[in-house]
Amino acid sequence: MSSQAMSTGFVPVDAVFADEGVDILQLSAGDRLRDAREKAGLSLDEAATQTRIRKDYLEAIETMDPRGLPARAYAIGYLRTYASFLALDSIVIVDQFKREVDTETGRAQPTAAAQTRREIKLPRGVFGAVMILASVAAVAFWYAEQAGNDTGLSNLPSPPDAAPAWAREDFAANREPISVADIWSDLPLGSATVAQDVIMRATAPTWFEVRDASGRVLFARELAAGEAYRAQEDGLTVSARDAGAIQLEVDGEIVGSLGEDGLSVENQPVLAQVETAQGEP
Repeated sequence: MSSQAMSTGFVPVDAVFADEGVDILQLSAGDRLRDAREKAGLSLDEAATQTRIRKDYLEAIETMDPRGLPARAYAIGYLRTYASFLALDSIVIVDQFKREVDTETGRAQPTAAAQTRREIKLPRGVFGAVMILASVAAVAFWYAEQAGNDTGLSNLPSPPDAAPAWAREDFAANREPISVADIWSDLPLGSATVAQDVIMRATAPTWFEVRDASGRVLFARELAAGEAYRAQEDGLTVSARDAGAIQLEVDGEIVGSLGEDGLSVENQPVLAQVETAQGEP
């Protein structure tokens, strides 16, 4: 037994195999290092601590993966130190490692043991076929999800024709006024008419919106001065950006305005506004 083995307390693996008549060259350099470490009862963490070599470097050495090692000169130095620590012949290990690993390109040369392990590889093309099948399945699943979403969306109620647009400030002041007749012609006739003839007339340009009792938008746009809207059914609510610019007329008589000048109103019942205006002195 060498003086080096005596100082570390480890028995050289070369000697153990030589006594048993085993051809140690059947193992790669990395396998020999790993076997020596395991026979010494050391984990990679313990070996890294005692050799002061990073654990990932030791793992790369044992797995014969030079891509996980630093520059060639440093890698050979670590390999030599690790082999000596495990009471292996560092010169033999380094030479074997160089033969088995192309350290210039980062590719390991297959050993007898490695070739045996690599025989379990999947046939060429199987991985690609699996990926194609997985892609097809993913696309089919996506289409199924979309079909389900379309079915659910088809049952949703239609959105209102317009949002509370009276709050928008993007109206065009120079738009051509629309006649009162044009406004009335676009309005649906309700099943029940109000008892009084209620007309809401703009005295200045302002945004105006009318909704029926169900909340459906009947009319929504900028009114020019002089344009008017006639309430033709019960349950109407109105919104205006400038309530003072909407004049209320009942049976041809002006009774007041929709609200104060410069203030906005939203979803106010028409008849309630009329009653309020009629009650004012």
